[in-house]
This record gives sequence, C-alpha cells and structure tokens, in this order.
Amino acid sequence: MAEISKPLDQERLRLTLEQLQITLDQLHIKLEQIIQINLVRYSLLEERIKKLESWQSDRTS
Repeated sequence: MAEISKPLDQERLRLTLEQLQITLDQLHIKLEQIIQINLVRYSLLEERIKKLESWQSDRTS
C-alpha cells in the first residue's frame, strides 16, 4: 500500500511546488507593479516639491 501512495505523494508534492512557483511568480509581478507605481508617485511628488519651492522662493523674493 505504501508503494501505491508514494508516487501519489510525489505527484502531489510536484503539483504543490508548481503552485508555489506560480504564486511566487505572481507575487514578483505584483511587486514589480508596486515598484513602478511608487516610482511614478515619487516622481510626481518631486515635481510638486520643486513647484512649491519655486513658489515659496518667488513669494519671499
């Protein structure tokens, strides 16, 4: 009986590993998307800061 379940256990393990790999790949893609979004946000914030600094220096001049 143990011999019969052994290949099944190996197959389940293989499938589980494949699912984990897929999940890791999906997480990697999500992380890449988050990084890209944050880069855009950072860039927009930098622009706003420069505009505010410019506006502030114009007011104090």
